[in-house]
Amino acid sequence: FDGPNQYSGRQMEKVHTGMNLQPQHFDAIAKHLTESLAQGGVSSEDTNAALARVSSLKDSILNK
Repeated sequence: FDGPNQYSGRQMEKVHTGMNLQPQHFDAIAKHLTESLAQGGVSSEDTNAALARVSSLKDSILNK
């Protein structure tokens, strides 16, 4: 999320290949992330930024 540490793992497309993930799966994870951040006291501004970042990976995660 633009912090000092940069992701150095495998590409999202490769990690999720063969998992047959569908939009409803992605949406469920986004919902859990939103709820977790809210429970942790994260501001709505930061939560929205995190969701925007995760959403930018949706096509890669769903292999679309």
